[in-house]
Amino acid sequence: MSVYVWLAIALVAALIEAFSSAFITLWFVIAALVSFVLGMLNMGAEVQWICFAVISLLCLLVLRPIALKRANRGPSEEPTPVGERAVVVQEIGEKSLGRVELSNHMTWAAKSAHEEVLSCGQTVIVVGQESAKLIVERA
Repeated sequence: MSVYVWLAIALVAALIEAFSSAFITLWFVIAALVSFVLGMLNMGAEVQWICFAVISLLCLLVLRPIALKRANRGPSEEPTPVGERAVVVQEIGEKSLGRVELSNHMTWAAKSAHEEVLSCGQTVIVVGQESAKLIVERA
């Protein structure tokens, strides 16, 4: 058996992992590379296959749970401006959107919580958020 078969196995497993991100075939890549090195050191095919099987299994059982734990740290929540004060920079109509500026100088689309007109320069409080739109009311 040619030692370059191990490189082919590593390449195929790496491509599968790149498209799946399931941390399953990554360990076969590692095991195949170790087996390739063993083959380059003129170890027998039996030793290469045994090493491939043992390393794959150990990595799958030991390292995969660690990798999954690090990858699944939960969704990182964006900070929300709810509760902050803002200034109306574009008039907000009863049923139309306007714009407000927060203390960090970011402007957001905004609508009135109580369907009232909010004039430019007026201070408001952010009481809710719908996607990229803030819901505000008079301060």
